[in-house]
Amino acid sequence: MKIQSISSLQNPLIKHLINLRNDREYRYSQKSIIIEGIKPVIEVAGFIKKLICIESTAHIDIEVPEKWIVTDAIMKKISGMTSPEGVLAEVQMPTLSALKGVKSVVALDGINDPGNLGTLIRTALALGWEGIFILPNSCDPFNEKAIRAARGAHFRIPIALGKAEELKTLIEKNKLEPFVADLQGTYPEDLEKSSGRLLVLGNEAHGASEEVKRLCSKVTIPMPGEMESLNVAVAGGILMYLLSARNK
Repeated sequence: MKIQSISSLQNPLIKHLINLRNDREYRYSQKSIIIEGIKPVIEVAGFIKKLICIESTAHIDIEVPEKWIVTDAIMKKISGMTSPEGVLAEVQMPTLSALKGVKSVVALDGINDPGNLGTLIRTALALGWEGIFILPNSCDPFNEKAIRAARGAHFRIPIALGKAEELKTLIEKNKLEPFVADLQGTYPEDLEKSSGRLLVLGNEAHGASEEVKRLCSKVTIPMPGEMESLNVAVAGGILMYLLSARNK
């Protein structure tokens, strides 16, 4: 393992890491993402290109191609956290998937908050859904905050990026029954079991796009309490659970 030190904020590697964190186009051109924090970094150890530490965390025992020791000031400069743990890594971006043959898919349409998007990816993995489809009007799934919220799920569930037309093709090819979360929808308990399902979760304020809605039947959560709506990550988790439970 190659170990090197950096003490200058002008080092080209520092600019590279900051660009990976802030610039979507740069991330995709480099096929790299930033993951920060001791536990998240350990969870993706096999995908690490460069490990960046400060002196107090340099003892972290991960076999990586390159290990860099930086000053506290440099770590604060490249970190996206208010109080950095002192460990971050440049990690190989997960390969995007065509979701070929996948029988349970969560599609995200207009999910702009990276924390919600990452939480939905993590929840889909936890509840046994097999793939994620992200439409262009959602935030980047490899945004640093989305990565942090997903806690490594990006590396364990197939993810596809595509437009509504490609979503339609996926539904047809995989023979999926498509549903969109909507307040006027059918309750999951009233649905028949299905051999394949796709659940669309839309923007909290505006819902899914009309183009995507036209592909789907509507489904909703029974809410006997005095609230009209839920946070999309909470609602999505409930619907994922109820719809997957109906398939058993």
